[in-house]
Amino acid sequence: MQHQQKKTLPPFKSINSKPMLFLNAVFGLFWVFCALFFLGGIVFLSINSREETGLDEKGTLALFCIFSLIILAIIALILYSRKKMYTSIIIDEKGIRYLNVFNNKVRKEIRWSNFAKREKVAYLLEPPKFDVSYIRQSKSFFDQFFWPVLINNKIEVHSEMFLGKHFFAMLYANRLELIRTFLLGLAHYRPDITINPEIFSNHYIDKESYTIDYSQRRKIGIIAGLVCALIFTIIYFLVF
Repeated sequence: MQHQQKKTLPPFKSINSKPMLFLNAVFGLFWVFCALFFLGGIVFLSINSREETGLDEKGTLALFCIFSLIILAIIALILYSRKKMYTSIIIDEKGIRYLNVFNNKVRKEIRWSNFAKREKVAYLLEPPKFDVSYIRQSKSFFDQFFWPVLINNKIEVHSEMFLGKHFFAMLYANRLELIRTFLLGLAHYRPDITINPEIFSNHYIDKESYTIDYSQRRKIGIIAGLVCALIFTIIYFLVF
Protein backbone atom coordinates (compact mmCIF):
# COMPACT_ATOMS: atom_id res chain seq x y z
CA MET A 1 0.00 0.00 0.00
CA GLN A 2 2.76 2.45 0.90
CA HIS A 3 4.63 1.54 -2.28
CA GLN A 4 1.57 2.30 -4.40
CA GLN A 5 1.00 5.57 -2.58
CA LYS A 6 4.61 6.60 -3.11
CA LYS A 7 4.33 6.01 -6.87
CA THR A 8 1.48 8.51 -7.11
CA LEU A 9 3.54 11.28 -5.52
CA PRO A 10 5.00 13.98 -7.75
CA PRO A 11 8.73 13.56 -8.39
CA PHE A 12 11.08 14.91 -5.74
CA LYS A 13 13.59 17.53 -6.86
CA SER A 14 16.29 19.00 -4.65
CA ILE A 15 16.15 22.71 -3.89
CA ASN A 16 18.55 25.37 -2.70
CA SER A 17 17.43 28.52 -0.91
CA LYS A 18 17.52 31.77 -2.88
CA PRO A 19 18.32 34.82 -0.72
CA MET A 20 16.47 38.10 -1.17
CA LEU A 21 19.61 40.09 -1.90
CA PHE A 22 18.25 43.62 -1.54
CA LEU A 23 16.28 43.12 1.68
CA ASN A 24 19.06 41.04 3.22
CA ALA A 25 21.56 43.79 2.42
CA VAL A 26 19.24 46.38 3.98
CA PHE A 27 18.83 44.37 7.18
CA GLY A 28 22.54 43.55 7.35
CA LEU A 29 23.60 47.17 6.87
CA PHE A 30 21.03 48.21 9.48
CA TRP A 31 22.83 46.12 12.12
CA VAL A 32 26.20 47.44 10.95
CA PHE A 33 25.00 51.05 11.23
CA CYS A 34 23.55 50.35 14.68
CA ALA A 35 26.89 48.98 15.88
CA LEU A 36 28.76 51.94 14.36
CA PHE A 37 26.29 54.40 15.92
CA PHE A 38 26.83 53.10 19.46
CA LEU A 39 30.57 52.73 18.90
CA GLY A 40 30.72 56.30 17.61
CA GLY A 41 28.75 57.42 20.66
CA ILE A 42 31.37 55.88 22.94
CA VAL A 43 34.16 57.63 21.03
CA PHE A 44 32.26 60.94 21.09
CA LEU A 45 31.74 60.77 24.84
CA SER A 46 35.38 59.80 25.39
CA ILE A 47 37.07 62.59 23.41
CA ASN A 48 34.72 65.48 24.17
CA SER A 49 34.28 67.47 27.37
CA ARG A 50 31.02 67.73 29.31
CA GLU A 51 30.56 71.25 27.95
CA GLU A 52 30.75 69.94 24.39
CA THR A 53 28.40 67.02 24.98
CA GLY A 54 25.92 69.09 26.99
CA LEU A 55 25.73 66.42 29.70
CA ASP A 56 26.75 66.46 33.33
CA GLU A 57 29.08 63.87 34.82
CA LYS A 58 26.32 61.44 35.83
CA GLY A 59 24.59 61.73 32.47
CA THR A 60 27.83 61.16 30.57
CA LEU A 61 28.70 58.13 32.72
CA ALA A 62 25.21 56.66 32.37
CA LEU A 63 25.16 57.09 28.58
CA PHE A 64 28.69 55.71 28.28
CA CYS A 65 27.69 52.61 30.27
CA ILE A 66 24.54 52.08 28.19
CA PHE A 67 26.43 52.34 24.89
CA SER A 68 29.18 50.03 26.21
CA LEU A 69 26.67 47.41 27.33
CA ILE A 70 24.96 47.48 23.93
CA ILE A 71 28.31 47.03 22.13
CA LEU A 72 29.21 44.16 24.48
CA ALA A 73 25.80 42.55 23.82
CA ILE A 74 26.36 42.78 20.06
CA ILE A 75 29.83 41.23 20.40
CA ALA A 76 28.48 38.45 22.63
CA LEU A 77 25.70 37.74 20.13
CA ILE A 78 28.17 37.49 17.25
CA LEU A 79 30.54 35.23 19.20
CA TYR A 80 27.69 33.02 20.40
CA SER A 81 26.05 32.60 16.99
CA ARG A 82 29.24 32.63 14.87
CA LYS A 83 29.50 28.84 14.75
CA LYS A 84 25.76 28.44 14.20
CA MET A 85 25.37 30.94 11.37
CA TYR A 86 24.30 29.64 7.98
CA THR A 87 23.26 31.38 4.79
CA SER A 88 21.68 28.59 2.74
CA ILE A 89 19.31 25.67 3.21
CA ILE A 90 19.62 22.69 0.87
CA ILE A 91 16.93 20.02 0.76
CA ASP A 92 17.78 16.94 -1.30
CA GLU A 93 17.42 13.15 -1.27
CA LYS A 94 19.69 12.94 1.78
CA GLY A 95 17.81 15.41 3.95
CA ILE A 96 18.31 19.02 5.03
CA ARG A 97 21.69 20.76 5.10
CA TYR A 98 22.52 24.17 6.50
CA LEU A 99 25.45 25.78 4.68
CA ASN A 100 27.45 28.94 5.30
CA VAL A 101 28.53 30.05 1.82
CA PHE A 102 30.99 32.61 3.22
CA ASN A 103 33.28 29.84 4.52
CA ASN A 104 31.72 26.90 2.63
CA LYS A 105 31.04 24.95 5.83
CA VAL A 106 28.03 22.76 6.56
CA ARG A 107 26.79 23.93 9.96
CA LYS A 108 24.23 21.19 10.44
CA GLU A 109 22.71 18.25 8.61
CA ILE A 110 19.46 16.44 9.32
CA ARG A 111 18.98 13.29 7.27
CA TRP A 112 15.58 11.86 6.56
CA SER A 113 16.58 8.88 8.67
CA ASN A 114 17.13 11.23 11.64
CA PHE A 115 13.44 12.12 11.86
CA ALA A 116 11.82 10.48 14.89
CA LYS A 117 8.31 9.86 16.12
CA ARG A 118 6.80 12.21 18.67
CA GLU A 119 6.19 9.34 21.10
CA LYS A 120 9.93 9.18 21.77
CA VAL A 121 10.01 12.69 23.23
CA ALA A 122 9.10 13.47 26.84
CA TYR A 123 7.12 16.73 26.66
CA LEU A 124 6.59 18.85 29.77
CA LEU A 125 3.25 20.14 28.50
CA GLU A 126 0.65 18.52 26.26
CA PRO A 127 2.43 16.64 23.46
CA PRO A 128 1.64 17.56 19.84
CA LYS A 129 -0.75 15.40 17.85
CA PHE A 130 1.62 15.10 14.89
CA ASP A 131 5.31 14.37 14.43
CA VAL A 132 5.79 17.59 12.45
CA SER A 133 3.88 20.46 14.03
CA TYR A 134 4.05 24.24 14.06
CA ILE A 135 3.33 27.29 16.15
CA ARG A 136 2.48 30.77 14.98
CA GLN A 137 4.11 33.35 17.20
CA SER A 138 2.27 36.64 17.66
CA LYS A 139 5.41 38.72 17.06
CA SER A 140 6.51 36.89 13.91
CA PHE A 141 5.29 36.78 10.32
CA PHE A 142 6.56 33.23 9.88
CA ASP A 143 5.39 29.91 11.27
CA GLN A 144 7.88 27.93 13.32
CA PHE A 145 7.98 24.20 12.59
CA PHE A 146 9.29 21.64 15.02
CA TRP A 147 9.82 17.89 15.00
CA PRO A 148 11.90 15.33 16.96
CA VAL A 149 15.21 14.12 15.51
CA LEU A 150 17.65 11.41 16.53
CA ILE A 151 21.21 12.77 16.45
CA ASN A 152 24.19 11.09 18.14
CA ASN A 153 21.83 8.60 19.76
CA LYS A 154 19.94 11.44 21.46
CA ILE A 155 16.40 12.59 20.80
CA GLU A 156 15.98 16.36 20.54
CA VAL A 157 13.32 18.68 19.16
CA HIS A 158 14.47 20.61 16.11
CA SER A 159 12.78 23.94 15.30
CA GLU A 160 12.76 25.45 11.84
CA MET A 161 11.40 28.62 10.21
CA PHE A 162 13.09 28.12 6.82
CA LEU A 163 14.99 31.37 7.25
CA GLY A 164 18.71 32.03 7.18
CA LYS A 165 20.73 32.61 10.33
CA HIS A 166 23.05 35.34 9.17
CA PHE A 167 22.91 39.12 9.34
CA PHE A 168 23.24 39.38 5.55
CA ALA A 169 21.26 36.26 4.54
CA MET A 170 18.09 35.91 6.57
CA LEU A 171 15.19 36.12 4.09
CA TYR A 172 14.61 33.68 1.23
CA ALA A 173 12.71 34.46 -1.95
CA ASN A 174 11.67 30.80 -2.32
CA ARG A 175 10.72 30.05 1.29
CA LEU A 176 7.35 28.65 0.17
CA GLU A 177 9.07 26.30 -2.27
CA LEU A 178 11.44 25.16 0.48
CA ILE A 179 8.48 24.21 2.67
CA ARG A 180 6.79 22.43 -0.23
CA THR A 181 9.97 20.42 -0.99
CA PHE A 182 10.38 19.60 2.71
CA LEU A 183 6.85 18.19 2.90
CA LEU A 184 7.26 16.26 -0.34
CA GLY A 185 10.57 14.86 0.87
CA LEU A 186 8.88 13.51 3.98
CA ALA A 187 6.21 11.89 1.82
CA HIS A 188 8.87 10.21 -0.32
CA TYR A 189 11.46 9.20 2.23
CA ARG A 190 9.60 9.12 5.56
CA PRO A 191 5.92 8.36 4.93
CA ASP A 192 5.65 7.13 8.51
CA ILE A 193 6.12 10.69 9.82
CA THR A 194 2.80 12.43 10.45
CA ILE A 195 2.35 16.10 9.50
CA ASN A 196 -0.12 18.63 10.84
CA PRO A 197 -2.49 19.19 7.87
CA GLU A 198 -2.77 22.89 8.75
CA ILE A 199 0.80 23.32 7.52
CA PHE A 200 -0.40 22.57 3.99
CA SER A 201 -3.35 24.96 4.06
CA ASN A 202 -1.44 27.74 5.80
CA HIS A 203 1.15 27.72 3.01
CA TYR A 204 -1.24 27.25 0.07
CA ILE A 205 0.04 23.74 -0.69
CA ASP A 206 -2.31 21.07 -1.99
CA LYS A 207 -1.97 17.95 0.13
CA GLU A 208 -2.50 15.57 -2.78
CA SER A 209 -0.59 17.18 -5.67
CA TYR A 210 1.87 19.25 -3.58
CA THR A 211 1.32 22.23 -5.87
CA ILE A 212 1.37 25.78 -4.53
CA ASP A 213 -1.69 27.95 -5.11
CA TYR A 214 0.09 31.20 -5.94
CA SER A 215 -3.15 32.95 -6.99
CA GLN A 216 -4.69 32.37 -3.57
CA ARG A 217 -1.52 33.63 -1.96
CA ARG A 218 -1.60 36.82 -4.04
CA LYS A 219 -5.27 37.42 -3.20
CA ILE A 220 -4.65 37.11 0.52
CA GLY A 221 -1.57 39.35 0.22
CA ILE A 222 -3.59 42.02 -1.60
CA ILE A 223 -6.40 41.86 0.96
CA ALA A 224 -3.91 42.08 3.84
CA GLY A 225 -2.24 45.08 2.19
CA LEU A 226 -5.57 46.86 1.71
CA VAL A 227 -6.56 46.20 5.33
CA CYS A 228 -3.23 47.61 6.57
CA ALA A 229 -3.63 50.67 4.33
CA LEU A 230 -7.15 51.21 5.67
CA ILE A 231 -5.97 50.94 9.28
CA PHE A 232 -3.13 53.42 8.70
CA THR A 233 -5.52 55.81 6.96
CA ILE A 234 -7.96 55.70 9.88
CA ILE A 235 -5.14 56.25 12.38
CA TYR A 236 -3.82 59.17 10.32
CA PHE A 237 -7.19 60.97 10.28
CA LEU A 238 -7.80 60.27 13.98
CA VAL A 239 -4.39 61.60 15.01
CA PHE A 240 -4.00 64.51 12.62
